[in-house]
Amino acid sequence: MVSDLKLASEYFGVPMFRPSKLSEKDSLNAMRFVTAVAEKGIEGDTLERVSRELWTRKWRTHQDITQPASLTDAGLKAGLSANEVEEILTLSTSQPIKDKLKSVTEETLEYKCFGFPFIVCHVNGKAKVFFGSDRFELMAYFIGEKWVGPHPDKPTAQM
Repeated sequence: MVSDLKLASEYFGVPMFRPSKLSEKDSLNAMRFVTAVAEKGIEGDTLERVSRELWTRKWRTHQDITQPASLTDAGLKAGLSANEVEEILTLSTSQPIKDKLKSVTEETLEYKCFGFPFIVCHVNGKAKVFFGSDRFELMAYFIGEKWVGPHPDKPTAQM
């Protein structure tokens, strides 16, 4: 995993490092926080910025993503107001958010999801699942697009 992360980091141009401590519960509060952001109707760029900020904290800067103060910091850095963050933190601990996350998790298990990144593409009523960041070319083929890589203007061959 460590060597794959290093290679993927170089290939995609995204600095990332294996967290020093991995636990299955490490991301539960963060997942609930993101679910609450989505349920509040805060979508698009803000939802993506919240997700990216939490990812950066976990995989690049090795910061906490489990505590309310950490989630608050991530939300503020992503552009949420202090009031929005407070509402989202409260919402993230509610039973409806816990149930929503559980439901989404169960849906991924129906696709036999087993890791990350796990992507489901839907085309003409058909779902196709892909696992791994090395499957983008196959995903593009499935959805009828051309994959030119993460840096289309940069030559990939090195001799």
